[in-house]
Amino acid sequence: MIVVLGIIGIIAALTLPSFTKGGKGNTTESATRQLMDDLAYARLKALSGRARVYVVFFPLQSDYLTVAVTNAFYTNSGANSMLAGQMASYAIFVRRAVGEQPGQESPRYLTEWHTLPDGAFFPPNIFTNTNSNTRIFWNVNQLFGATNAATDYLFPFPDTGSGAMHADYLPYIAFEPDGRLYGRAGDLTLPLVEGSLLQAKDASGKTNAIADVDAQVTAAPVPATGGIVNGIEYYVAGGGRVRYPAAGGVIFNAGETFQGATASGQDYAVISGSPRVVHLYGVRLNWITGRAKAVRPELP
Repeated sequence: MIVVLGIIGIIAALTLPSFTKGGKGNTTESATRQLMDDLAYARLKALSGRARVYVVFFPLQSDYLTVAVTNAFYTNSGANSMLAGQMASYAIFVRRAVGEQPGQESPRYLTEWHTLPDGAFFPPNIFTNTNSNTRIFWNVNQLFGATNAATDYLFPFPDTGSGAMHADYLPYIAFEPDGRLYGRAGDLTLPLVEGSLLQAKDASGKTNAIADVDAQVTAAPVPATGGIVNGIEYYVAGGGRVRYPAAGGVIFNAGETFQGATASGQDYAVISGSPRVVHLYGVRLNWITGRAKAVRPELP
């Protein structure tokens, strides 16, 4: 009996790390499933309603909110509550209903603001990436004073105070009435990372301070030497740039992704800053059909 108990103890000790890692993986898996379900719902509403449907995201408040809108957060509890969802929340929005005359709109949210499960969030860099080849969101050019009448749109915030409407150019993607992605000529990937978000509170501890959340990526970084696997995708987190392959490869900025390729070599090189290369989790959308597919390291 003592021998049997000893064997059971050894097996338990060996499997415990797997359960620990599994807990982290479950967080990202849950976030991926939630996001896929909500994106599928937005696409379905576009098809059934024969209207463009928007998926609106809430980034770091300092990146997007104008002074007028930011001031409204002090007195507007509905908008203020959104601050806790920075980099982890989104909602589905529509501008027109079926049958409305051209030029007429009845903008409204089709859902409440949804927040990803604790331990998963959207990397901040993706909300400010203006690279035409890797840009994920529309409205992003508003950050730098650029305008584009075709893609710019103001999205309202919830109001529980004066009744005044507050809005800003929040980042978004959209589905067309035929289900395809709006304004795209290539597939789009929404990356997710493991980590924690800490929202600042005011002196009372009850109201979210008008400040950026403190985001900490906890996903284990991939070794620069021998860490890249053929067919697996990676995300550049943190600040800085990397080059893959290390010798004469392409430079990738924070917020961008790349795929391992045996023919190109297995190493990457840090070019500047302190980037954190991690395995890519997230959701990839086909630009023609609008259908979503999970991206996981075990599914190249």
